[in-house]
Amino acid sequence: MAVTATKSTELAGQASPVAEVAAHEPDAVEYPDRLWTAPSFWHGEAVWLATTALQRHLMDRDDVLVAMELVLYYERGNNRAWLQPDVQVVFGVVDPHANRYSFKVWEEGKAPDFVLEVASPSSTEHDAQYQARQYAAIGVREYWRLDPTGELTGTPLEGYRSLGSQFDRVESVAGAGEVAYLRSGVLGLDLRAAHRNGPTVLVTRDPQTGEEFDGRVQKQYRQLRVAEAERDAEKSQLEATRDGLSAIKAKISAARERTRLAEERARVLEQRIRDLTGRSHPMGRDSYG
Repeated sequence: MAVTATKSTELAGQASPVAEVAAHEPDAVEYPDRLWTAPSFWHGEAVWLATTALQRHLMDRDDVLVAMELVLYYERGNNRAWLQPDVQVVFGVVDPHANRYSFKVWEEGKAPDFVLEVASPSSTEHDAQYQARQYAAIGVREYWRLDPTGELTGTPLEGYRSLGSQFDRVESVAGAGEVAYLRSGVLGLDLRAAHRNGPTVLVTRDPQTGEEFDGRVQKQYRQLRVAEAERDAEKSQLEATRDGLSAIKAKISAARERTRLAEERARVLEQRIRDLTGRSHPMGRDSYG
């Protein structure tokens, strides 16, 4: 987003404001929160989805702030020296869930580690270079730009890592098939831009698992429901198989019992026949005197 800055902060290579904290801050200085209005629907959606994707990746950590459109003040005592990154990620934050109205570098103890700016027609290439110099000057480690329309910048996604007072392009890494990513060393993620039904959005990929996420919670929810349905179907099939085996075993057991009873009846019958045969004797004639 476009920013306002004093002339003393326009040049790269100056010392970080963290190291230049004023001894006494005037009580009259206020650091207001600043309203943000997305220049277009696609711009706002791209910002929100990128924030959601990064929050999901970092949700298990309790020392990371992922913020959308939070005003960044970087000179104590100067409320005109501010930036408003579309998305910022800060590691080592004491209370990332606190209700901040702004981010003050001298209070937090550091600048953001990762910044993503979503391009708009008003942010020209000159503005982008100016922002990059400012971010480098205050100690941002990585600076990224995403083009939600695919028409504003030369490439849909650009990444730069800090080299002192300047930024150098982030190298690309190969993905599956012909998909190429840019690796964020700060986030430990592979990033790429992808056109969806609407804006071009940021896609994160975990290099350890290969899992991608573009911030679309509904899509992820559907995928989870499909996976749950598949697991339920497998469970039902396994239970049906177990039930079928139990039924077969019961039938075999019943057949064996019937066979045993039949054999027992046969033995009893044979014994009766033997008994009857043993008691039989020849028939004689009666004598009459």
